[in-house]
Amino acid sequence: MKPTLQSFLPGRTALVGLVWLALATAGAQAGDREHDADGSYACDCPEGLEIVSEPWVRMMPPGMGSTAAYLTLANRTDEDIDLVRGESPVAGVTELHDHVQDDAGVMRMREVEAITIPAGGETALEPGGLHVMLIDLHAPLERAQRVSVTLETDAGDTMEFEARVRDAETDGMGHGHGGGHHGH
Repeated sequence: MKPTLQSFLPGRTALVGLVWLALATAGAQAGDREHDADGSYACDCPEGLEIVSEPWVRMMPPGMGSTAAYLTLANRTDEDIDLVRGESPVAGVTELHDHVQDDAGVMRMREVEAITIPAGGETALEPGGLHVMLIDLHAPLERAQRVSVTLETDAGDTMEFEARVRDAETDGMGHGHGGGHHGH
């Protein structure tokens, strides 16, 4: 018996349905990232400063009083941009931090005066490196919650963005951000 168009339709209809479902799901997931066509993420940023990775805040276990925010920033200007201050309505204190090696070879978290985004370059704020500390959280953060963060440059310009709370991917260094960060 020779195959006919009707004999292929049931399988093709199912295949078309699966392809449509896969595309719709991928579109919904991509839409969750809220980035522009050029790959930058939503930000009320000064001219030439862009967020080029999805901003996120580390989900911490209950009872932890602080956490950190991470993102990658690009500087599309001819001059370095220094971030010097931060604030967030979810935290009593917001500080700029880095991990540095002490004299004994132990990595320790320290507040820094500025985070520099070099002219024409990028700076990654990531676990085990530079980051924005959110200290004295007013309430526990919830997974998928959006946290507003404002960072200020040394020129007095501000950038405002939202970062989604999520579980940390393994950073390979075992770094956590606990509650006791006032004794730098």
